[in-house]
Amino acid sequence: MTLTDFFGYWAWKCAVWILLLWGIGLLLTGPLQHWFIFRPKKLAVDYAYHFTLSPEEVWMDTPQGGRLNALWFKPRGTPSRKGVILFFHGNAGNLSRWGHLHHYFGRYGYDFFVYDYRGYGKSTGRRNQYLLYKDALTAYRTIARFYPSDQIILYGRSLGSAFATHVAASEAAKLLILETPFYSMKDLFYTYFPFLPRMFAFRYPFPSHEYLGKVSIPTIIFQGTEDRIVPMRSARRLKGLLKPGDTFIAIPGGGHNNLQFYDIYNQKMEQLLN
Repeated sequence: MTLTDFFGYWAWKCAVWILLLWGIGLLLTGPLQHWFIFRPKKLAVDYAYHFTLSPEEVWMDTPQGGRLNALWFKPRGTPSRKGVILFFHGNAGNLSRWGHLHHYFGRYGYDFFVYDYRGYGKSTGRRNQYLLYKDALTAYRTIARFYPSDQIILYGRSLGSAFATHVAASEAAKLLILETPFYSMKDLFYTYFPFLPRMFAFRYPFPSHEYLGKVSIPTIIFQGTEDRIVPMRSARRLKGLLKPGDTFIAIPGGGHNNLQFYDIYNQKMEQLLN
């Protein structure tokens, strides 16, 4: 075998491997990306929720066959004059888990409204990024019939930060709170795999950075320094998009699911909500 043949052979093999890896990458960031993002738990339609405070169960019909199940906690029985927390939850579980947060926000005098995404809990409908954004707007407009905009706080946790930011970019509200948010799903992917080339297409890019730049209402971000799901370096990129007066709070030692156990989080929330 000549030297030319040798290099030609290995060049061909390298090209085949590159194309193979590129194809696998496109499969994982495209058709199969939803397997890595969404971790729903389904519930039977007749499932009865059990909380110390009985919520009103709300159904919302959304585009292309979506039907979303929501819980509306009103401790006083009628909409609170103080306002409501519209909560966009994380990527795992369903309302039987996230509904318990009404305890936390209720102690500040706020009502609590949270809904399940398509395929979560009792919610139905095919899922894509466009429809998930539309669903978030539907949830906002549902509660906006009962609360003026200056009594609505948008709260996005982890995956939910993408939807909260999208809503805040176009709708009026009192405040946007983001807990463990990410710059974009594409950025988060390359935070995990920085050695991969920037050549993959994403089925769910969730470009929160694009929407955050359009948000005019006060915004606060909470991020743990030891978060292994959304590393600090991804969330920190959002800091440069904040307006004067907005706040980015890094919680030393905080992880992805435990920020409520830190004084700095609770002190700031008490300041914001009281």
